[in-house]
Amino acid sequence: MDSIFHYYGNLVRRLFLGGAILMLLTLPFLNALLPVPLFYSLLIIIVLSLVAGFTSPVKRWAIALNEAIAIIAVLSFEYYAVTYYVMYSAGSSLFLVNQLLALDFLIALYFNTKTLREMISRKTV
Repeated sequence: MDSIFHYYGNLVRRLFLGGAILMLLTLPFLNALLPVPLFYSLLIIIVLSLVAGFTSPVKRWAIALNEAIAIIAVLSFEYYAVTYYVMYSAGSSLFLVNQLLALDFLIALYFNTKTLREMISRKTV
């Protein structure tokens, strides 16, 4: 296997896991304000953890899946951050958590895109 010069999967894994941990830690306090049932929130946390675990430089599908999840996460969390900012103001803990999660997944998206670009351009794996 060729080495991947721009492989940032380890960083993306940490960002995904960090996002899942933040969601898990804040869930008991913010659950009543969330637009989805508790089960879906827990399912998303588990899926993020599983996808982080599958991230590997030899699994192109895992890198592509990370890309899709990061895009969806940035769109979702930033949408709700803006929505809650308008509803509750910047001091809202729900706004702050959503904004932090959107930032976390935006950084993950950037680094994962660099990895995906390298995999596609060098035809590795």
